[in-house]
Amino acid sequence: MPLTKIQSGSFETGAIDTSDLSSNATIAFSSTSAFANALAPKITTVNVANSAFTVLDDTAVNVGGGYIVITGANFQSGASVLIDTTPASAVTFVNTSILRVQVPARSAASYNLYVVNPDGGTGIKVAGLNYSTEPIWVTSSSLGIQAANTAFNVTLNATGATSYSVAAGSSLPAGTSLLANGYFSGTVTIGAETTYTFSVVATDAENQDSSKTFQVTVTVTPPAYLWQWGSNSNGGLGTNNTISRSSPVQVGSDTTWSLISSSNYGSMAIKTNGTLWTWGSNYYGQLGLNNTVNQSSPTQVGALTDWSKISNASYMFLAIKTNGTLWFCGFGNNGRTGLNDTVTRSSPVQVGTDTNWSKVGANNNSPAAIKTNGTLWMWGNNAQGQLGQNDAVDKDRSSPVQVGSGTDWSEVSATFGNTKALKTDGTLWGWGNNGWGQIGTNDRVYRSSPVQVGSGTDWSKFVVYNQNNLAVKSNGTLWSWGFNGSGLLGRNDAVNRSSPVQVGSDTTWSDVSLSGRVAGAIKTNGTIWTWGDGGAGIPSGATGQNDSVYRSSPTQVGSGTTWLALSVGYVVMAKKS
Repeated sequence: MPLTKIQSGSFETGAIDTSDLSSNATIAFSSTSAFANALAPKITTVNVANSAFTVLDDTAVNVGGGYIVITGANFQSGASVLIDTTPASAVTFVNTSILRVQVPARSAASYNLYVVNPDGGTGIKVAGLNYSTEPIWVTSSSLGIQAANTAFNVTLNATGATSYSVAAGSSLPAGTSLLANGYFSGTVTIGAETTYTFSVVATDAENQDSSKTFQVTVTVTPPAYLWQWGSNSNGGLGTNNTISRSSPVQVGSDTTWSLISSSNYGSMAIKTNGTLWTWGSNYYGQLGLNNTVNQSSPTQVGALTDWSKISNASYMFLAIKTNGTLWFCGFGNNGRTGLNDTVTRSSPVQVGTDTNWSKVGANNNSPAAIKTNGTLWMWGNNAQGQLGQNDAVDKDRSSPVQVGSGTDWSEVSATFGNTKALKTDGTLWGWGNNGWGQIGTNDRVYRSSPVQVGSGTDWSKFVVYNQNNLAVKSNGTLWSWGFNGSGLLGRNDAVNRSSPVQVGSDTTWSDVSLSGRVAGAIKTNGTIWTWGDGGAGIPSGATGQNDSVYRSSPTQVGSGTTWLALSVGYVVMAKKS
């Protein structure tokens, strides 16, 4: 519809030049008489509304379109509304003072607003309507899984938002709060796993709102009790005595054990609060207590609460802190300290200055560790090429050296003269001593650099000890190879194997552990199974079967179905809920 302009005391069709008007100006025109200006539409206010035309506090309409209420005077039924030159999507005449308008999508900007009556009278509000983009949520609806009784935080984010608030009618989980900057945090105390749903409103500078519903699942960590059995001549069972046990006994009443690692003569563990505990033989100071006194019950190493990973051997241990630093303690022969010396330490010392260590595999001769960049490092004794350096045997290293140039190593297990490591692609690799076929390459050729074990890409868990290997594939099958003394291959025979062979036909194995005399594994149903030497030569009952019987195939330990973790040595430890 054409607009009008003033000329020589009358009106004629033409354009309106508003370039000299302020943003608050309004103009009223009539095409019938110079004295009829008072009857032309006048725009007083423009308010953003919702679809029910309830006025909001927003100062702009979303670029996708929306609703406004125009108040003023002299509106006529059938009046039309323009946003610059774009007609409104719909106009409802309420009365001569109120129009309800649905406006179309426009780019973010300020626009002149026109009301044009059927008789041609026109009202203008310069820069009368603002468009802008409402907040766009970036944070996913799922806020993941959080642990009960543990502080957590998540920052909610919507592009363009200047504040955040809980939506009307919604509520946060008890024990949590939401700050205006989107910082959602707290500690939820519950007795059973619960998924909470709540809605949050993001508001921008124009008071435009965008709400989103979120879910957070809070899980309850089951209590983790510690149980042990086997040889106890050095107090390694943690029962405050030196009595060996041939079936599981609980160690104290603590329920916060997190990570466990046993050896032939001692034990160590980390609690959920990040504290480190050791007990058992301490001849070389390997308990980290700054002395050489054996301990028959768990004893805290220092007062720090930032331990995150551990690996225990008979005469030493390796540990990683939450800051990614690597620490050594114990017997220093062959440079196994990693500190470019052979000095024995009775309290933890940092290995180098790197802060990107992620996995450790301790053994008395040749420790190993993986960094967060996927590189593999070893040091110590190299008598059988177990450091993977592709060089002459007996060339020990007293500080970490990288194995090859690969950046895709994910797990490592090292033992006397034999190393195994897993890559992120599911392939398994071995090197070192191969006198019993323990590398798994169907021969007895020693290797001083990594070679792949078969062609499989579905290995998930594995462990190596001396001449023996156990591994689990992603399909839950259990495999073994190497020396079969004490029936450790679990094949119900005494035949050595130089390549992996399946143990039974079960597909529910989830983890494995191994020592020189006893093997153990956990199934997905929470049961523990052991086999090997139950006591001959080591009167300890390390199979946990309440006897000293030799077994060459897996046998369940008791009837429990809540075992969470297992670490096998002459001293055996397990975590149970």
